[in-house]
Amino acid sequence: MRTLVRPPSFTQRKLYITCVILQAVPKVVDHDERRERIAEAAWRVIEREGIEGANLRRIARETGHTTGVVTHYFRDKRELMGFAFGLVVDRSTSRMDGAAAESGATGALAQLLPLDEERRRETTVWLALMSASLADPELAAELRQRYRLAREAIVPMFWAARKKRRGDTPEDFADELLSVVDGITVDALTDPERFPPDKQLVLLRRAVARLGLSVEPPAAST
Repeated sequence: MRTLVRPPSFTQRKLYITCVILQAVPKVVDHDERRERIAEAAWRVIEREGIEGANLRRIARETGHTTGVVTHYFRDKRELMGFAFGLVVDRSTSRMDGAAAESGATGALAQLLPLDEERRRETTVWLALMSASLADPELAAELRQRYRLAREAIVPMFWAARKKRRGDTPEDFADELLSVVDGITVDALTDPERFPPDKQLVLLRRAVARLGLSVEPPAAST
């Protein structure tokens, strides 16, 4: 006795075709976001293992991807380290821009200090990479360029608000301003018990006042 096999209904065929099409559509990857996620993974590895321990294999494991995925976005460790440094600079500069309007000079510059977990990680990476650049001229050149661009972006917001001093130039002002912040940062990272967040802010307020900048938030506009 022959068994009749019914052909699939129109609805069944439509569902099958739809399923095949959905399976065939590749996943859309946001490449800029993935580069940032890889750089963030590099931050975490640097924080735990130091710059020497932050090889591509460990960073790839931190991201949950293969080393091949990492090298698809970054040719080598130096390129990844340069991008990771630039991401630190970009994010801290962005925070400064937002804080300046609400908290004044002190609040803006505080975005560069290791006052919480996020900023401590960023400044740890900053210090580790600056130290590594001493033995790597190519990395040093890239970090100098990224640092220079950051300085050009942030100094104007303070230059216009300062008390004018005879012979002062934007270049000298920028050097003095950032050397203060960098010094507090290094002290806080190397001796955190002596330089807790509240002491960092006290030192910053004193330095801001000496530079002729108001330590108070800007007056709200009416």
